[in-house]
Amino acid sequence: MTVFKPMLSIAARMRFCVPVIAAIPLLFSLAPAATADGAGHTSLAALEYREGHREAAIARRSDFMRRMGEGLAVITSADRSQPNLYEFYTPDTEHKDFVFLTGIYDSHPPGHILVMNPGGSEYREVLYTDMDAAEARRLSGIEHVFPRERFLQHMSSALTDYRNLRITQLRFKEVESDYALGWGDQTKVLYVNYPRFTNLNEPANPRLAFVDRLRAATAELDVRDAGDLLDPMRMILDDFAMQNLLRAIEITGQGLMEGMKVASPGLTTLQVMHTVDYVYRLHGAGLGFLTGVSPASNLNEALKWETTAEEEAARKGDARITKGSLVHFDTGASMNHYSADIQRTVPADGRFTAEQRRVYQGVLDVQKAVIAAVRPGVTWNELQEMTMRLLKEAGGWDESYTYGIGHFIGMEVHEHGDYLEPLQPGMVLAIEQGAVVDGTRVAFEDDVLVTEDGYEWLTRFIPIEIDEVEALRREPPALRPEALLGLD
Repeated sequence: MTVFKPMLSIAARMRFCVPVIAAIPLLFSLAPAATADGAGHTSLAALEYREGHREAAIARRSDFMRRMGEGLAVITSADRSQPNLYEFYTPDTEHKDFVFLTGIYDSHPPGHILVMNPGGSEYREVLYTDMDAAEARRLSGIEHVFPRERFLQHMSSALTDYRNLRITQLRFKEVESDYALGWGDQTKVLYVNYPRFTNLNEPANPRLAFVDRLRAATAELDVRDAGDLLDPMRMILDDFAMQNLLRAIEITGQGLMEGMKVASPGLTTLQVMHTVDYVYRLHGAGLGFLTGVSPASNLNEALKWETTAEEEAARKGDARITKGSLVHFDTGASMNHYSADIQRTVPADGRFTAEQRRVYQGVLDVQKAVIAAVRPGVTWNELQEMTMRLLKEAGGWDESYTYGIGHFIGMEVHEHGDYLEPLQPGMVLAIEQGAVVDGTRVAFEDDVLVTEDGYEWLTRFIPIEIDEVEALRREPPALRPEALLGLD
């Protein structure tokens, strides 16, 4: 798969951002519809950025079948069938493998099924769907499209060893015969897109019921996890993926900087959050995850509020911003599932106090050092150990750092991938760390591309140095929540 190689530095691209304001169903039932970015609408901007997905999907399927080597793969569309979302799952997490390989985003019950058959002669890619066949071909580039109800019919005859098929069967059951050819006469390898994480206390996943049905019909089935092949592909972003991720980062920068400008005493954290999210929506993006805006000062004290309502609201996520405090942001816009993930900390009064500066600069020095260490061959564990060492040297700050140095980003904000193998060019990482020192919390998260000989800091255009943040705070915001709320 082609690794993205930008002709113009990505940091330079960011300087040209647009201004902010300018029968079968029972056996193989699937969960409810999954829509792009979990939203009920799809923006014109998102559709424009889907240009090229058909070609990318064709290349991805070819790469996937090369990695398969043998057998058949069945990739089903689905939203999340289990209520436990874990730490990062979105409602359409289990749909994204299908989107990745087809360019078809919408999935209405009972969903679509993609079969890949690298050992076949004619039917190497087949789509089963109840959507309009011509539209399915246009979006995916898959020539052979059948009604969804034909899937198990075709799979039934495909289980027969190819050597046992009579000429008559070969003539009148072309699809099934080609599947049988691809499967061969010995072990029948079947790749299925299982969930990456599961909960055995929950009911069995209904979309995978067909696997048990196939197992009951033959002793030759060897079922494998398609994620073992898909994860390495999704970890290395191709041109289409990078195009969408870069746009998500650009939009996140615009929304985050607007939020950093307006986060002032008198407003609440939810009001600031909605300002950020509004910019994302205005540009046609979705939310990679819920935007977090929270107080980051006096965390070692019992905060006092003027009213009982303010105290309750603070407990439920809407704290009033107070004078002299820091405000922490954790946010990421998404474009066609590709999500940024960025954290910043700003002074509510526009300037850092001396103590805030001390903690801020110390944590920032760690962030810059870890980002500078990113390059091919480095491991996640090495970056984690470096972070812990530097925070400890700063004054024992590692004791308050209770999470990991980062994660891959891609179609998931915490993208699937191999966290043991060394980094490779084309991966995009979120590097995140922070500390709480005497009640003052400072945390950063930045998106970093691994290049052939090092790294590119994709989110560097968002102010992070102390003087940059204070200069940004002096700029007038394009959005003024105070005016809309009548607080002027």
